[in-house]
Amino acid sequence: MTNPKAFKVSEVSPLGPDLLREFEKALILIKSARRILISSTLTADGDSIGAQMGVLYFLRALGKKDSDVTIMNHTEVPERYRFLPEISKIQDFDPHRSRELETFDLGIVCDGGVERTGSVSSFFQGIKNCILIDHHVIGSQQEYSAKILDLNASSTCEIVYNLFDWAGVKVSPEIAQYLYLGIVFDTGFFKHSLTTPRTHQIAGELIRTGIDFSHLCDRALLERTWSAQRLLLKLLQNMELYADGRLLLSSWSQSELQEIHFKDGDQEGMINQLYFTQGVKVVALLTEMPDASVKVSFRSKGDFNVADLARTLDPGGGGHVRAAGCSLNNSLPEAKELIKTKIYSLIG
Repeated sequence: MTNPKAFKVSEVSPLGPDLLREFEKALILIKSARRILISSTLTADGDSIGAQMGVLYFLRALGKKDSDVTIMNHTEVPERYRFLPEISKIQDFDPHRSRELETFDLGIVCDGGVERTGSVSSFFQGIKNCILIDHHVIGSQQEYSAKILDLNASSTCEIVYNLFDWAGVKVSPEIAQYLYLGIVFDTGFFKHSLTTPRTHQIAGELIRTGIDFSHLCDRALLERTWSAQRLLLKLLQNMELYADGRLLLSSWSQSELQEIHFKDGDQEGMINQLYFTQGVKVVALLTEMPDASVKVSFRSKGDFNVADLARTLDPGGGGHVRAAGCSLNNSLPEAKELIKTKIYSLIG
């Protein structure tokens, strides 16, 4: 590792001084920390998993031992990602480890704030210092010792790559797999609006390490299990079109999920099947949870801000202007009516 320096990957959209100051703060906190807890959002996806593993490799480069670092999430890693190297380093929540977790002196939360870490959030309350690494417009409201928030980044993994580059840490093929996965996942294969020339250049640098990016994308993002294919069928069967074809809803009830033996991760990317419907401006996918609450995912085209919409429905909701989500304590039929009424009032 060399000394931290100015961002060098590209002169296109260079990182600003405020963000670089947060990099400096984070580096100081990491170097002085004895034991570190890493976590992410309730539902693990390609970007959150890639960012967490990228941070683990970064900590190793700074001399931290694996025994001093714990990665713990609210839920287990979805099956589609379990072929990745060292993925077992990410543990799912274990309430019996609470005493051990009280000994951490630094927390790092990726791709969403502490309040979105679910069961793990209670452990962060006792940690003196905490670092946020995120790119969401409407994200964490917490205070952080270092807040690495880049709203122009395509993904949290792009930010983690910038951190590697700034610190002079070499990106190995193992690291590159995870960072490329996160970038591809959050850009929707480089088509979402936050994809920039810098995003493409970073992706090119990651490919240069020799990763089999085609196999990686097929295995982690495109292949589906049999239960996932049946879930897709339910998604299409349950579609409902409103507002003269501008609003498209679909949903999964708990009984349907149980019938097809749903596993968390099966649903990944399926909302795109709604998004790519001609004439549709806003889509909403509702999932009835085991506790009878409803998880809602939104996508939009044009200027419709679904991050604001999600936050008005749920103070804990949020995300990006065109991709966001929230949770509702309503029955599935009630949630549908609430969303329809709210969107009708906004799009006319």
